[in-house]
Amino acid sequence: MARRLNWRAIRIHRSYSVDEAARALGVAKVTVRRWIASGDLSVIDNCKPMLILGDELSAYLRKRRSRKHKLHLDQCYCMKCRAPKRAAFSEAELTGANGKTAMVRMLCETCTTVMHKRISLQQVSRLSALVSLSGTHRFKHLGETNQPCVNDHYKTEA
Repeated sequence: MARRLNWRAIRIHRSYSVDEAARALGVAKVTVRRWIASGDLSVIDNCKPMLILGDELSAYLRKRRSRKHKLHLDQCYCMKCRAPKRAAFSEAELTGANGKTAMVRMLCETCTTVMHKRISLQQVSRLSALVSLSGTHRFKHLGETNQPCVNDHYKTEA
């Protein structure tokens, strides 16, 4: 996983060479050169070495910083698509619940990857109005079931 670059390490009233910017951010010089070659980071290239203005570099780093996605109740974050996605076929499954929260499992509408989300028990009724919700509200423990265990292949006949 990529580490976040600290844009606060850059002084906005200073100009940096490629080497100085790389050392200040703790990245390789080729990374800074790649940012320049992409056209996203502007430089002063009429002098040698080419200089990067501190406020331009700081603004570039803040712009490329990822933001947290605010999800709607009927959305989960798909790790494959790297975006918030709704449930495929508007169906979700309530897989388990404990005292105050429940786990919801959905399929991504784009790539059908399994997505998970934890919601509060008060939100279960609101979610069931948005999607077709199936599953139980909580798992039963073995001691709470009326049916005996079907794993009888361990029994020895005498």
